[in-house]
Amino acid sequence: MIALITPTGARQAQFNFCCHFMRRQTYQGPVTWIIVDDTDPRTTDAVGADFRPDWTIIKVYPMPPWSGANTQARNLSCGLDALQANYRNEDIEAVMIIEDDDFYRPVYIERMLANLKGYWVAGERNTIYYNVVYRNYADNNNRAHSSLFQTVFTPESIPIFRSCLPAAFIDAHFFMVMDKAKVNLFNEGTLSIGMKGMPGRKGIGAGHTRMMRFPHDMDWRFLKSMIGEEDANLYVPYFNGIIKYPTHDILTHRRI
Repeated sequence: MIALITPTGARQAQFNFCCHFMRRQTYQGPVTWIIVDDTDPRTTDAVGADFRPDWTIIKVYPMPPWSGANTQARNLSCGLDALQANYRNEDIEAVMIIEDDDFYRPVYIERMLANLKGYWVAGERNTIYYNVVYRNYADNNNRAHSSLFQTVFTPESIPIFRSCLPAAFIDAHFFMVMDKAKVNLFNEGTLSIGMKGMPGRKGIGAGHTRMMRFPHDMDWRFLKSMIGEEDANLYVPYFNGIIKYPTHDILTHRRI
């Protein structure tokens, strides 16, 4: 069984996108999706027990509800509690943190599992951020760790992961304390992208505001080159058009 944990709440548009990306995953094995919704009113009721064949849906509603503070660590801990209350370690093949506001290719689960084989942790390096409001993007050039939304780990790693929850940057700390021989950091043509600037509850990471001096993406060409025109067009309505662009093509190639 593959376990997915998604902390969310007050981000209806993002969660709807997340459901779309999970519904079209090509992985055919059993999946348990633990959705941690910490807002009142709830914003995840559209996902029911019949979401997908062989997918078990578990909803968790932490208390007190979100009121503005950063609840990421608490919600991840609640998701892990629900996982371990329902399954033994030997029943779990892998755990993935699926963040509600990010893009995932249909082969995401399949390829992450393939890269995990023989390791305790696997993750995709060189995280791409893309702000859909300002049409800006960045390659974070992270080589020593993967972002949380691009990471998969085995149940043996859960105690180590839990110990990292108090850290300011959970993902970076997790990879810092893991035995490097048990970690596979890879590049595979961007299986997922960190999407920034969507409406609703604001994200806590870099890239959500104009303070980040990212390159501009003329006519969505960079995003289309990353995820294809059909998926890129899903984000076009969220561009607010306030930035004035230079006339020359500033599209740059991604660093690998």
